[in-house]
Amino acid sequence: MRAGYRVCWCVANAIFTVLFSRKTRGAEHIPASGGFIVACNHISFWDPPLVGAALPREVHFLAKEELFANRAFRWLISSLNAIPIRRGLSDPAGVKRALDVVSRGGGLVMFPEGGRVKEGQLKPALPGMGLLSVRAGVPVVPAYVSGSDRIKRAILRLHRVELTFGEPYFPPAEVEGTRPKELYRGVGEEVMKRIARLKSAGGGEEGW
Repeated sequence: MRAGYRVCWCVANAIFTVLFSRKTRGAEHIPASGGFIVACNHISFWDPPLVGAALPREVHFLAKEELFANRAFRWLISSLNAIPIRRGLSDPAGVKRALDVVSRGGGLVMFPEGGRVKEGQLKPALPGMGLLSVRAGVPVVPAYVSGSDRIKRAILRLHRVELTFGEPYFPPAEVEGTRPKELYRGVGEEVMKRIARLKSAGGGEEGW
């Protein structure tokens, strides 16, 4: 990790530990080297720092372009490797930057549903995750977060914030004759199924 990133990583971990003692499972599934994508459900604005602080490697994040409108906040998230992406529109520049990251052996955190969704519900993945993983030939680590939308209850120790990482999924390679969009959609469907299994396996327990 770069020095500045490590400082923020340590501070975030200290804050989360003191505030609500989050519980993390499956961090051993994060590849020790090489490119990878973490695909997580998204229920709160707390999710990006929660996921980033739980990862043992420095990573990049896909973030909606609107977050870069404020100059001070743009400087902060850019220093923490945020990559702007336009939601609902084709964004070749954002996709290229993300593809460069994972193709060169870096990690990328993304929320494949495309926006926040109420906890307990999962939406189909947008095709971007499948495109990036297939073209770069990198695994996708599914992740499920729960409780981050109830931070006040977590601070009062009435609820626990939990984050679970699953085993890496290696997408099929693109072969001649296949339709790329169908392949990307299939990757997204498989990853969302794996996220759903993490949810069913015990994420989001009430109480202690």
